[in-house]
Amino acid sequence: MLRIMKAADKEGHLLETIIEEFALHSFSMPALWDCREYFYRIDTQDYAKNPVLVTHLALIYSMAGRLDLAKELLKLLGETPSHWQPQDLKQTDFYRIALELVMPYTSDAMFLRIVFSLIQMQAVPVMGLTLSACRPSILNGFRDFARYGPYLEKYSTIVTDTVQKLYGGNGQSIYEIMLAEWYYQNNNCFNALVLVTGTIPLVEKDKDMRCLFVALALQMKILLVNGQTKMAKPLVEKIRERIHQTGWEELTSSLNALACLAACYDGCQEEVENWLEHTAPDENKDIFMMDMYAYLIKVRCYLQMGRYMVAHVLVKQLTDLLSPVKRYMDLCECYMLSSIIYHKAGDRQRMCDELGKALELAKRYHYLRLLVDEGNCMVQMLTAYQQERGADAFTDTIMDLAGEVGRHFPDYLKSPAEYYEPLTAMETNVFRLMAQGMSNDEIADRLGKKTGTVKFAEAADSHTLLIWLIVIVCVAAVASGVVIAVKRKEK
Repeated sequence: MLRIMKAADKEGHLLETIIEEFALHSFSMPALWDCREYFYRIDTQDYAKNPVLVTHLALIYSMAGRLDLAKELLKLLGETPSHWQPQDLKQTDFYRIALELVMPYTSDAMFLRIVFSLIQMQAVPVMGLTLSACRPSILNGFRDFARYGPYLEKYSTIVTDTVQKLYGGNGQSIYEIMLAEWYYQNNNCFNALVLVTGTIPLVEKDKDMRCLFVALALQMKILLVNGQTKMAKPLVEKIRERIHQTGWEELTSSLNALACLAACYDGCQEEVENWLEHTAPDENKDIFMMDMYAYLIKVRCYLQMGRYMVAHVLVKQLTDLLSPVKRYMDLCECYMLSSIIYHKAGDRQRMCDELGKALELAKRYHYLRLLVDEGNCMVQMLTAYQQERGADAFTDTIMDLAGEVGRHFPDYLKSPAEYYEPLTAMETNVFRLMAQGMSNDEIADRLGKKTGTVKFAEAADSHTLLIWLIVIVCVAAVASGVVIAVKRKEK
């Protein structure tokens, strides 16, 4: 597509080519995003003559987090009609309504009004309304559906019927995936797994790759955080195979991020570093909101590599973009990741402030597993938080469940420097005197300690002592080599 746009721009028929490729044919969101520079070159007057292109440029602005520009552009399509009778709607009215359906600033009331109006007008299924927005979740897709979770069981028939009319395909399968996600967030992991496992064959039969991606990703996450890491890679490859078969390449970025998250849990530093180096989205360019999931995984990877400053910069960028669009689940995740960064940096006060924001959203919208799945980091932060701000049943529950995750994955989010605890002053002195050839009794006499204390200090943190011994031996070997080389040169 980029080659086509480049050639058209060079030959002087860019507008015609954009209309051909993006108005007359279906396209993916990443393709639209990648061609954004060519859309920017079109004159405003040309957009006014081609209202369908107005919707495309507004989508680009929305994906860049520039809602102010998207709103300004929508004025070219006139005002939102007050009454939506099919016979009274002009083409530009329909374009505006359809676009507002996916705009993040659209209120829930307006969103539902548009949905039911489109159904009434039989302008369905709306296949362009992205469910997953390149994030493996229906509850937190292009629009944040997580806050509708409490109503899923109560209004199952209405939800199923509406979803089926709006999207086409099997509304029951989509409903069951949403319910499974909701079960999982509320720590009903077994029922979530049973539900999603039973739904996967039906979704595969319907060949709905977006929903299949969500279902398989949820299945993988449930198995992963319960210690079944061996299941992660086969599931990733299964999803990759389905993407290749169906042509849904736009899901690849989130799949790669999902695979990298599994590597983080497993402590596979090499895989994490490789994803960061070659595959992860680049936040130094325009941030692509459809890649939000991959950016959030990237923050974790920075933490795992001990790169706290760049992690802080990225999470601040994401928070600023998410705050105006009411993506509460993503925003909660940003606050949580920010608190981990401050925790790693030793800033207890700011850690408590950010964690408090995450806890407030998690408690309001039932994002229990969102916090629990951070394992030992969450346990350590909550221990400090409860000392500073007090404890309650919600934080106690998170503490207990996060401890279980931490026992499965002790190396998750542990930077290279954290693998070995630093020596205490006592251990350092004992180690230094050992290096001088002193016995335990001599060391105890020198330090004014009991021999048993010296032996304990000598045995403490044996991994760290071993590392230091290796370093000393290596330095000594290098030094010896230098001395020998100098003597040979003198001779």
